[in-house]
Amino acid sequence: MSKWDLSVFYPNDEAWEKDFNILKSEVSKFEDFKGKLGDFEFFKKYHEFDEALTKLLYKVYAYAHLGSDLNLKDTKKMQMNQQVGLILSELSQKTAFISPEIISLGEEKVLSFVEQDEFLKPFKFPYQKLFRGQEHILDHKSEELLSNFSPIRTIPTSLYQALSTIDRVDERVTLSDGSEVTVSQPQFRALIEDAKTPEDRKVIFEALYKRYVDNKTAFAATYNLVLQQLSANVKNRGYESSLDAALFNNNIPTSVFLNLKDVAYENTHTLKRYITLRKKALGMSEYFTYDRFLPLAKSGKKYPYTEAKALFLESIKDFPEEFVLNQKDAIKDGFVDVLPQDGKRSGAYSSGFYGHHPFILLNHNDTLDAVFTLAHEAGHSAHTIFSDKAQPMPISDYTIFVAEIASTFNEHALLDYLLEKSTSKQEKIELLSIAIDNIHSTFYRQTLFATYEYEANKLVQEGKPVNEKALSQIMIDLYKHYYDLDITKEPGKQYVWAYIPHLFYTPFYVYQYATAFSASLKIYDNVKSNEPNAFDNYIKMLKTGGSMYPVDEAKIAGADLTKKDPFLSVVKRMESLLDQLEILLNE
Repeated sequence: MSKWDLSVFYPNDEAWEKDFNILKSEVSKFEDFKGKLGDFEFFKKYHEFDEALTKLLYKVYAYAHLGSDLNLKDTKKMQMNQQVGLILSELSQKTAFISPEIISLGEEKVLSFVEQDEFLKPFKFPYQKLFRGQEHILDHKSEELLSNFSPIRTIPTSLYQALSTIDRVDERVTLSDGSEVTVSQPQFRALIEDAKTPEDRKVIFEALYKRYVDNKTAFAATYNLVLQQLSANVKNRGYESSLDAALFNNNIPTSVFLNLKDVAYENTHTLKRYITLRKKALGMSEYFTYDRFLPLAKSGKKYPYTEAKALFLESIKDFPEEFVLNQKDAIKDGFVDVLPQDGKRSGAYSSGFYGHHPFILLNHNDTLDAVFTLAHEAGHSAHTIFSDKAQPMPISDYTIFVAEIASTFNEHALLDYLLEKSTSKQEKIELLSIAIDNIHSTFYRQTLFATYEYEANKLVQEGKPVNEKALSQIMIDLYKHYYDLDITKEPGKQYVWAYIPHLFYTPFYVYQYATAFSASLKIYDNVKSNEPNAFDNYIKMLKTGGSMYPVDEAKIAGADLTKKDPFLSVVKRMESLLDQLEILLNE
């Protein structure tokens, strides 16, 4: 079974420590450039030094970070990761003068420097972005002062990891048939699917959420830290709001977020219709949120990783050769860690470091959902491979906003392939359910959480108390509107905000799942409809990296997210899928 081979970075911890010490000693050398960036030769030498040190940082960080995620209970790896965190904080402090000093030179002079040298030319767009945002960059002294607080910014992440993972003890429960199961986050969905009675589902659900109930005050205090940091950033840098601050750097119009939020909020009829269909098909008088994992049709088939990999590759085999080769490269052995294990970080992700092959973390549990997760993360890694091959380091790093386009595009292809090869009514019901569930979880549910963030930040903005009751009430109200469900009937569910790590790790991230899903669906439909150059345009987007603003990158591929149309198209797609499902269920 595929596991990560971190020896591509270092053969052992001792070799890592040597480079770590070099990195630590080199960071202070940034001060040698202070006050000298107005001279072209020093300007160029600074960028050469910065790139060389960043490449070293990527190696040092990747080895420590990935190694720690394999076992968050490994105190040595955790310490290594924390050491790198301290270096990053010091780096932030030592380079605090850079942006203010470059801005003081003026855009015309800086761009003239960039045009003089081939090595510097890739910095043109990053510096155009910098000067666009100069109103939010403070003077050197103020930037230096703020950088002193950088170690504090990681505290919410550390606290959340401690509460949700490191200090977690998975509950062991007894089911109605007398069997005992351990309820872990990676296995939760599979346990719900296999549960024989409503009482078993309730016991499993409450076991998973027990840690959030027991630690609700601590989780609320931790999230309050996140919100207060966002608010402080708004005040310090002169943004209009935390949302504005999150969108500004990548020039994403606020209307993109608000249009998404409003379209989802105004079209929840699809969710309520789906719940009605499910209740009838499953013979339920009462429906709870965790019942969404109950399959309307179940083959009982398991999908070991090797089969999941084969299905995914088969689903894309007719796409252009360059695309297929990069997807295969993305999931080759040594760069995917497949199985769950004690202490391993939950969930799944792809992590890329320029100059190195990207790594995929999975917690594969042999479900059909896990097959889609593999396709999703392969899309991310392939995107990184496309970008790194096409772009130099300064403009290779694509934004989160477009990242989810590549991942969900793969999911659309996998779904169509599986639907096409299905031969029975039960298979079609199962796959239609997956397609609808995918729209629910990626478009509606993520937009619900994005709306939650929007409303939670307003608590701070309006000077209202931020505690577990206030935070939970927002979620209670949203679930009632979206699903017409009262989640107070599910003890613990009102703390689902504490269940979502992105709210703590990367604020205003989750809305991008929904925008990207909408964009990828539009792009995929263009490909399916054989629109001229549709796939070529998509690959062109994958290769743009960070060379332009993300909304413009999506437009290259054929999706204009400044309009409501892509979002309304998702609603229409769900209505169509529900029509098909209802016909099959009534046959």
